[in-house]
Amino acid sequence: MSAPAPSLPLRWHLVRLAVGTLLPAVVFAAVVVFQLARLERKDAERRAVRSARSLAAAFEREMSGSIRTLQALAESSHLDRGELESFRAECERVRRTQPAWRQVLLFSPDGRVLFNTSYPWGAPLPTLAEQESFTRVVETHQPIVGDVAVGKGVRRALAFPVRVPVIRAGELRYVLTAVITPESLANVVSNPSTANEEWTRTLVDHQGRVAARTRDPARFVGQPATPSFLKNTRATIEGVYPDVSMDGAPVYVAFSRTQPSDWTAAVVTPRSVLDAPVTASMLAVGGLGLMLLFASAGGAWVFSRRIERSIEQASEAATALAQGNPPHMEPSSVQELARLGEALELSGQLLRERERERDAHLAAAEVARAEAVEATQAKDVFLAMLGHELRNPLAPIVTSLEVLRRRGLAQAPEHEVISRHLRHVVRLVDDLLDMARLSRGQISLRREPIELSAVVARAVETAAPLIERRRHVLVTDVSASGLQVLADADRLTQVVANLLTNSAKYTPPGGHIQLWAREFDGGIRLIVEDDGQGLTPELIPQLFEPFVQGPRTFDRSEGGLGIGLAMVRNLVEAHGGRVEAHSEGPGRGSRFTVWLPRHARAEAPLPQETRQGPVLSGAESMSSKRVRVLVVDDNVDAAEALADLLSMSGYEAAVAHDCPQALTRAESFRPDVALLDIGLPGVDGYGVAERIRERLGEASPVFAALTGFGQEGDRTRSQAAGFRHHFVKPIDIEDLLAFIKSLRLTRSGAA
Repeated sequence: MSAPAPSLPLRWHLVRLAVGTLLPAVVFAAVVVFQLARLERKDAERRAVRSARSLAAAFEREMSGSIRTLQALAESSHLDRGELESFRAECERVRRTQPAWRQVLLFSPDGRVLFNTSYPWGAPLPTLAEQESFTRVVETHQPIVGDVAVGKGVRRALAFPVRVPVIRAGELRYVLTAVITPESLANVVSNPSTANEEWTRTLVDHQGRVAARTRDPARFVGQPATPSFLKNTRATIEGVYPDVSMDGAPVYVAFSRTQPSDWTAAVVTPRSVLDAPVTASMLAVGGLGLMLLFASAGGAWVFSRRIERSIEQASEAATALAQGNPPHMEPSSVQELARLGEALELSGQLLRERERERDAHLAAAEVARAEAVEATQAKDVFLAMLGHELRNPLAPIVTSLEVLRRRGLAQAPEHEVISRHLRHVVRLVDDLLDMARLSRGQISLRREPIELSAVVARAVETAAPLIERRRHVLVTDVSASGLQVLADADRLTQVVANLLTNSAKYTPPGGHIQLWAREFDGGIRLIVEDDGQGLTPELIPQLFEPFVQGPRTFDRSEGGLGIGLAMVRNLVEAHGGRVEAHSEGPGRGSRFTVWLPRHARAEAPLPQETRQGPVLSGAESMSSKRVRVLVVDDNVDAAEALADLLSMSGYEAAVAHDCPQALTRAESFRPDVALLDIGLPGVDGYGVAERIRERLGEASPVFAALTGFGQEGDRTRSQAAGFRHHFVKPIDIEDLLAFIKSLRLTRSGAA
């Protein structure tokens, strides 16, 4: 057991209390003063940056004047007529009006000097002194302010060029150049203010060479700036940073880069000027804090006797409160202690109120949660009914069009228009419901090893009508083997088809689309690129959100709800991958990249003879008896149209519209296959199937659901009820015929 701490008289405790209470205030005051001093220094830094920005603007104004004068000269008619000697005389007259210009030169586009106003006409001329800016003018056809360089003349003086292209009929004919001396920038860098924090003002060219300086220019002009200066000024447009000047003194450098010349204007200030306010403030606060601490300790020592009595009373009241008794305190000269009992009682009351508020908030949160669950359930019911009500009227239209086509009555272009737009409506309904299920995480994936080439082939087949209609050229490059993924083939096909459809929609007719896939970083990368209208930088971050679309024409000829790419992202992420979009800008095409994990346990494909099942001969694969199909649907048009189509396909079909008719037909017709609408009036499709089984026993047909309800729960329920297949309206005729044919083959083989 540790020894108790030595007790001290109350006076010493009060002294410690006073010092401990005042010390945070002193520290806080020091922090506040320090922050104020920092703000003052920040203000000085901002003034320095403004001064640097002003210097940069003054330089640009000076250069803009020279550029405008050169551009005016470039419009001379002497150049149009090839009268270079007359143009030289005109340039010499203008040069005498420009104090900053040393000479004017005219170059041909290949860099040959045509004349120099410092040399007589026809005299030998020195070669080009500063190549980099000349090359930039030839490439960009824009005015350029060059860098400081040593001239090629006899004096070999420092100067920098201002170059202007001379363009005629869209072609570069000449490059007109004014050579300016660094001395002419002395007025630009001179300090117009009387602020004492500025020490040196400097201009540095694009290559990092000092062009003008207020302190010791003869020593430093033409010299390269320090590496630290170049590193910091090229990292951003403007700012302030600590450095050591070219004179070796510790300084702060405020800089601003000029635009479009890309020179750097710098204002250099000694560190002592900016750091002095902080140092002085901290010394003042430290001294004042010590004085206050000593004064507080002395006051606590003097008044300790009076405070001691009040503290004893407060201690007794606290003990009573701890024992559950109401606290009692005698009147005290210390007002705060006299109010202590009231404060404790109020604190208890507030605590009880907070507990009641907490309980009320918890109850409200529970009610809100229940309402949210109810709203989600209502939305699910609404989406299911929406799909059913939208698909039911589409079913007879699709089937009737197929009947017309098979009868040879759908040859007119109008039938193709109806068929194409009907498929578009069906796709919109499917996409809308799929997007709703994806957002709730209700889509399950049937994963199996599959070659990516098979997925791409199915996707190309899906998108081919739109690509052909818009006359695009599609190029695919996907290896037939070696790119195996563990995926839901249908959903992954939907991903690739949506990307191809998106490119086809947003590429003008006659465009080019490329699709290729490669191994990449342990996975597989699939890319779809086009040369279409491209994407703006503002659109790319929102591109994969639901109902976001790029700019469309007013006619919206290709339609769409803006959910295709949102489905792409959700399905790719459900497969453990990711998708990104990239574009160089509007009119420059777009590229969509999908990364998928490669199947870790990919095996070599089985030999062909191993993978194939038994081959049925023609005699074994066809039954002499026609397959009988019973169609049960309360939508009379849909049922009749589907029965006609089945009859035209070589099957014997019968129709019923409710449960009693279905039972009667089943007993008399003895169908091999029964296509049942789930949403029948009275008794639903599940009940009809159950009653047919009860009546026919082993002679019962194979049941398939034919319904507008297509969510995952609906498919699971129909499978549990013994339905062999779940067809969603409007039915895909080829899928239905393939299903019936598979049953026919199975029965023939069994026979």
